[in-house]
Amino acid sequence: MIMQDSVVVAGVSGGVDSMLMLAFLDYYRTKHDFFLLVCHLNHMIRGEDADFDELLVESYCAERSIPYVSVRLDIPKLAEERGVSLEQAGRDARRDTLMRLGMEYAGDSMSFRIAFAHHMDDRAESILMHVGRGSGLAGLVGIRYVDGVFIRPLLDLRLDEIESAAGMLGLPWREDKTNRSDEFLRNRVRRNLIPAWRDVLGYDPVPVLVRLGDAAEGDERALALWAESSYRAAHLPDGKLAVSSLAECPPAITKRVLTRYFDDSIMKLDAENSRDLYVPREPALADGGVPAQSASKLSLGAAHLEQLLIGIERSASGEGRETSFSLPGGIVARISDGRLFFIFPRVEE
Repeated sequence: MIMQDSVVVAGVSGGVDSMLMLAFLDYYRTKHDFFLLVCHLNHMIRGEDADFDELLVESYCAERSIPYVSVRLDIPKLAEERGVSLEQAGRDARRDTLMRLGMEYAGDSMSFRIAFAHHMDDRAESILMHVGRGSGLAGLVGIRYVDGVFIRPLLDLRLDEIESAAGMLGLPWREDKTNRSDEFLRNRVRRNLIPAWRDVLGYDPVPVLVRLGDAAEGDERALALWAESSYRAAHLPDGKLAVSSLAECPPAITKRVLTRYFDDSIMKLDAENSRDLYVPREPALADGGVPAQSASKLSLGAAHLEQLLIGIERSASGEGRETSFSLPGGIVARISDGRLFFIFPRVEE
């Protein structure tokens, strides 16, 4: 999970779970050779309470000579600008900030990890939330122990175990009062849905949901390997996808191949423009340009994938050799001469 000589950037809020993770990482770095950097993000939502959280983490790190940075982000303003919830804006900002720090401190080695303090209860809640959104198999997996550069050392622990361990170690922590508010979906799942499940069915749903996630992860890995092989087979030297190869795959695999191709195309576009590009939820600019912010936030939805599947089937059967589909952010998917590819709008400085 943590490589020797790597950089670990720990996102620490001051809550009991993040403080226990910090204590573990602080101990672990004495046994293994890696650089630990603590980052506290003040979301500027809770006023003085948030300032006290920041002070707690800063003081803890100063007492133990742990490298520390704090970042203040106006999450309410960011959420309004992007047209997303506070939860989503906060999640995106945390990841973006910690990734930037990881790349900055790792330098040319690019050997870094981002540590989050998610625990077993968080994972169960995420699985339920994904079920409610109609997510596929990947959604049933929920939060993963290792997901690219992101690691979660506490994922096997229940929240009450974390609180007990933190108490035994005499760790300081602060409770986020917004965790008791039903304004946020995760809180409603934690405070209302899971207790109702326990009361109605007579058992604790958290370990059951986690077992479901573990089973789904095994199937997900197998399908991912199949999709990777199919992606390589369909990828042509000119960077487009062969419709004939896509048509030979089961729909579930074709959707994964299309999603991978879309994500790779977005990453390539970002790299070519040497920055994050943002293609907005709103229509593209009147002149066809796209404001420069972040294209990597885009994704293919279920409706878009179904459209593309129909187009691939028609093209493979000879019914629709030339077809175009509108995708998020003014991007166009085109099927022409047995090839599928994406056309991106011009980037506006």
